[in-house]
Amino acid sequence: MNTIMLWLLFAFWLYPALAHAEAEMRGTVVKVDKTEKQLVMQTDKGEERLFLVGNSKGTAYAREGARVAVRFTEKDGQPKVIEITPQETGTVQIVPH
Repeated sequence: MNTIMLWLLFAFWLYPALAHAEAEMRGTVVKVDKTEKQLVMQTDKGEERLFLVGNSKGTAYAREGARVAVRFTEKDGQPKVIEITPQETGTVQIVPH
Protein backbone atom coordinates (compact mmCIF):
# COMPACT_ATOMS: atom_id res chain seq x y z
CA MET A 1 0.00 0.00 0.00
CA ASN A 2 2.81 2.43 0.86
CA THR A 3 4.48 1.74 -2.50
CA ILE A 4 1.29 2.62 -4.36
CA MET A 5 0.94 5.85 -2.41
CA LEU A 6 4.54 6.79 -3.19
CA TRP A 7 3.99 6.17 -6.91
CA LEU A 8 0.81 8.26 -6.88
CA LEU A 9 2.57 11.12 -5.13
CA PHE A 10 5.41 10.92 -7.65
CA ALA A 11 2.94 10.96 -10.56
CA PHE A 12 1.17 14.06 -9.20
CA TRP A 13 4.52 15.77 -8.64
CA LEU A 14 5.60 14.97 -12.21
CA TYR A 15 2.30 15.97 -13.87
CA PRO A 16 2.87 19.77 -13.98
CA ALA A 17 6.23 19.24 -15.66
CA LEU A 18 4.59 17.13 -18.36
CA ALA A 19 1.73 19.56 -18.80
CA HIS A 20 4.14 22.43 -19.52
CA ALA A 21 6.64 20.61 -21.72
CA GLU A 22 8.29 22.69 -24.41
CA ALA A 23 8.08 22.07 -28.16
CA GLU A 24 9.50 23.75 -31.24
CA MET A 25 7.74 24.75 -34.43
CA ARG A 26 9.39 25.97 -37.64
CA GLY A 27 7.71 27.90 -40.40
CA THR A 28 7.09 31.24 -42.06
CA VAL A 29 5.46 34.16 -40.28
CA VAL A 30 2.15 35.01 -41.94
CA LYS A 31 0.95 37.69 -39.54
CA VAL A 32 1.81 39.33 -36.24
CA ASP A 33 -1.26 40.70 -34.46
CA LYS A 34 0.06 42.92 -31.68
CA THR A 35 -3.45 43.90 -30.58
CA GLU A 36 -4.47 40.26 -29.98
CA LYS A 37 -0.86 39.27 -29.09
CA GLN A 38 -0.86 36.45 -31.63
CA LEU A 39 1.67 35.07 -34.07
CA VAL A 40 0.30 33.27 -37.14
CA MET A 41 2.71 30.90 -38.91
CA GLN A 42 2.54 28.69 -41.99
CA THR A 43 4.04 25.25 -41.29
CA ASP A 44 3.97 21.96 -43.14
CA LYS A 45 0.87 21.11 -41.09
CA GLY A 46 -0.96 24.28 -42.11
CA GLU A 47 -1.57 27.58 -40.43
CA GLU A 48 -0.71 27.70 -36.74
CA ARG A 49 -1.68 30.39 -34.24
CA LEU A 50 0.49 30.99 -31.16
CA PHE A 51 0.13 33.53 -28.38
CA LEU A 52 2.81 36.08 -27.47
CA VAL A 53 3.29 36.71 -23.76
CA GLY A 54 5.17 39.40 -21.87
CA ASN A 55 8.31 37.31 -21.49
CA SER A 56 8.42 36.00 -25.09
CA LYS A 57 11.99 36.45 -26.37
CA GLY A 58 13.02 37.38 -29.90
CA THR A 59 9.76 39.00 -30.95
CA ALA A 60 11.74 41.39 -33.20
CA TYR A 61 12.36 38.40 -35.52
CA ALA A 62 8.60 37.91 -36.00
CA ARG A 63 8.10 39.85 -39.22
CA GLU A 64 5.74 38.84 -42.01
CA GLY A 65 7.53 36.51 -44.42
CA ALA A 66 10.37 35.67 -42.01
CA ARG A 67 11.36 32.02 -41.56
CA VAL A 68 11.57 31.33 -37.82
CA ALA A 69 11.78 28.61 -35.22
CA VAL A 70 9.49 29.11 -32.25
CA ARG A 71 9.89 27.42 -28.87
CA PHE A 72 6.55 27.29 -27.08
CA THR A 73 4.68 25.63 -24.28
CA GLU A 74 1.01 24.77 -23.82
CA LYS A 75 -0.56 26.71 -20.95
CA ASP A 76 -4.29 26.94 -20.35
CA GLY A 77 -4.86 25.00 -23.56
CA GLN A 78 -3.08 27.60 -25.69
CA PRO A 79 0.42 27.57 -27.23
CA LYS A 80 2.44 30.36 -25.57
CA VAL A 81 5.64 31.58 -27.26
CA ILE A 82 8.82 31.27 -25.21
CA GLU A 83 11.38 32.29 -27.84
CA ILE A 84 11.54 33.13 -31.55
CA THR A 85 14.78 32.62 -33.51
CA PRO A 86 15.45 33.37 -37.18
CA GLN A 87 16.04 30.48 -39.63
CA GLU A 88 18.03 31.03 -42.79
CA THR A 89 17.35 27.68 -44.48
CA GLY A 90 15.74 24.34 -43.82
CA THR A 91 12.46 22.64 -44.33
CA VAL A 92 9.28 23.72 -42.62
CA GLN A 93 8.50 21.16 -39.95
CA ILE A 94 7.27 20.70 -36.42
CA VAL A 95 10.00 19.23 -34.26
CA PRO A 96 9.48 17.92 -30.70
CA HIS A 97 11.83 19.63 -28.27
